[in-house]
Parts: sequence; C-alpha cells; structure tokens
Amino acid sequence: MENMNRMDNEMKTDVLSQAPRPASKLAHSVWWRLLFICLAWLCIGLGTLGIFIPGLPTIDFILLAVFFAAKGSEKLHQWFLNHRFIGPIIQEWQENRRIPKKVKYISTVSMSIAAGIMIWTIPHPWVVYPLIACMVAVLVWMWMRAKDL
Repeated sequence: MENMNRMDNEMKTDVLSQAPRPASKLAHSVWWRLLFICLAWLCIGLGTLGIFIPGLPTIDFILLAVFFAAKGSEKLHQWFLNHRFIGPIIQEWQENRRIPKKVKYISTVSMSIAAGIMIWTIPHPWVVYPLIACMVAVLVWMWMRAKDL
C-alpha cells in the first residue's frame, strides 16, 4: 500500500513538473479545420504558381498558407516549419517579425521584373498601374520592417 501511494505521488509530481504545452491554434470545429486546410493548399498552389508567373507573389501566399495551416492542421504547419527553404523564413517571421534581407532583395528584384513585363506586355494602363501600386506598397512595407538581418 505504501509503495502504491509513493508511485501515485511520483506520477502527480511528474505531471506537475512538466512544462506546459502551448495552447493549440487549431480551430475547434472540424468544418473550420477542413476549410483552413483547403485554403492552405490553395495558397500553396498559388504560391507555387507565383514562382513561374510574374506578378503573382510567392512569399505572400506561402505566409498565408502557414497561417491557414496553423489553424487547420498541426502536421501541415510543422511541415512548413521544418521545410529547408521556407522554414527559416517562417520561423524568423514568427519569432521576431522580421524578413531576412536576402528574401527582401529577391522580392524586390522579382517584383521589378514583373512590373517591367506588365508594362511591356499589358496594353491596359488601368490594369497595370494599380498592380504596380500594390507591388510598391508591399515593397515599402517589407523594407520598413526591422533591418537587423
């Protein structure tokens, strides 16, 4: 009996001594989780297309996919965090709210090329100018972020 009480007390202290797990960001409803997972995969697809289609932002869609994945699937969210290319970018954003300079330079060059291609190929200025204004706004916001990296 004494041995049983001692084991019970040890189990209680083990449970109490464990570090608290962070609260899950997952949606409580299965339907919301399914919606967030579908939105995450849609953003992954659009982000992948953005690699090949000028003017379609890749990083923006990937960050949005990470947000949706965090709400819908812990496994998909962990996949993003452990990815060898985008994982460090996402972790830097989540921990410090910073975008690495290398990513800023790549985004600036790709948006500049996309703006040039749009000016050259799209004959309708009412389409081109608002798109370029959005690109400029994103670039200004991105370069105004913390400059430590």
